[in-house]
Amino acid sequence: MCSKLKCFKKYEHIIIAIVLLLTNFVIKGVFLSSNSLGGDEPFSVYHAQMNIGSILNLLAEGNNPPLYEIILHFWIKIFGISEFSVRFPSLLFSCISVLFIYKLGIKYLNKRIALCASIVFIFSNYHVLFAHEARVYALLGMLSIISMYYFMGILYDILNPKNNNKNNPNCSVKNKLITLIIINTLIIYSHYFGFFILITQFLFLTFNKSIISKYWKHIFVSIGVIAVLYIPNILVVLNRFIESSSSGTWLKPTNGLESIYNMLRQFLNAPVVAVCAIVILISALVKYIITWKNRQKNIYYRFIIVWFVFIFFFMFGISYIIPMFLDRYLMPAAIAFALVLGIAIDYIISKPKYNYILPIIFCALLITTVKPNITNKRNVEETVEKIKEIQDANTLVLICPSHFILNFAYYYDKEIFKDYNNDDAYSNINDALSLKNIYGINHINEIDYKKWEHIVFLDAAASFSYPDNNIVNTLNANYSVQNEYKFYEIFDVIEYQVK
Repeated sequence: MCSKLKCFKKYEHIIIAIVLLLTNFVIKGVFLSSNSLGGDEPFSVYHAQMNIGSILNLLAEGNNPPLYEIILHFWIKIFGISEFSVRFPSLLFSCISVLFIYKLGIKYLNKRIALCASIVFIFSNYHVLFAHEARVYALLGMLSIISMYYFMGILYDILNPKNNNKNNPNCSVKNKLITLIIINTLIIYSHYFGFFILITQFLFLTFNKSIISKYWKHIFVSIGVIAVLYIPNILVVLNRFIESSSSGTWLKPTNGLESIYNMLRQFLNAPVVAVCAIVILISALVKYIITWKNRQKNIYYRFIIVWFVFIFFFMFGISYIIPMFLDRYLMPAAIAFALVLGIAIDYIISKPKYNYILPIIFCALLITTVKPNITNKRNVEETVEKIKEIQDANTLVLICPSHFILNFAYYYDKEIFKDYNNDDAYSNINDALSLKNIYGINHINEIDYKKWEHIVFLDAAASFSYPDNNIVNTLNANYSVQNEYKFYEIFDVIEYQVK
């Protein structure tokens, strides 16, 4: 028994890391394909089928850097475009993320924080949802935690030079710096909000004069290398920034403390868990203020808190001007939040024999409120099946907004969805659907509907994307509503017959 205990102690962190990884894999993997592809997932999957040149050219016109679609391109070449297949990379990114959360916690914080933060990440419905989505956000989260892990490794080597190579004390710093440059370049090629990770690291260094005075050359060389590597995408970023600043975004401005609470609630599953977390954070802050003179000066604790506070509250504040306070955009802050919460829970109780009580209670609350089968609120497959059921050869099918045609085609006929055009992205899919009298439109004037006696209209939140589409008003004036079907959460199918 004693030898087994010694063996466990020797490999304790490896065993715990494997258990966390497997738990994450099961919790987030068991219902991976239960939801229809929804939102922007079909956009990523459709474009990922194209050649690399077309991916780069098409994504340069929008809001998506190309890294995720390039990764997905090679993945689907091997594994196909089923829901399970295209979402599996996100599950893998999530599993790697939990490993680095635990590694970071063990190396720079303590075991209690490492375990608590890992459990918060695993059982958060927020992270379950993005592990179930064929989009970039799980990748963004993974790259964020890996970047911060290596950044903190550099801080450690700088602050503990005796632990480095005695013949060349800067060797370890340089090696980690090369890795950090690569990871940070990948972050900003995955999502524009990845720049917040780089800015956080730079700002933290500028407020540590002893570090920046000694290593300023390393810092500016690193910035220069990343800038050179990002030259192919720099004009795209500038254009997107100018357009967002001048035209605004589709998001609404933040709504004070309500917006903050709602975001924390998304991170933490349920109101009771969110309220408990807020009480814990406030209690930790009060204790920190009261014990100011004897406060802990651990640089790694401070850095993680700065990481969360800067990104979360900067995006909250700037959203009064340029709205960007959206759950998915906050992924880099959400990763930090799990660690901040672990720090706060651990900080409140200082007596060793009570150290695990609060983490166990809080984690139990989170575990009991997790939803492994959380809905993405997009029942596309059911919606399309209904249209196929009521459609015949003499039916005109109208879909608004027009970009929903990708989502529709995926469930209507995958062969149509797979017939992409590298030069004219949507020409093949539009032509194939038009042969079946199916058209994506943004306004009723785009289609000659008057010759049709039977019309089916799929409203995929048309009033949000194109409030002046005038489709329902026009059809109601000229046709009789035969049937109306609603599909959770935003799809309405209206069947019209000539009067």
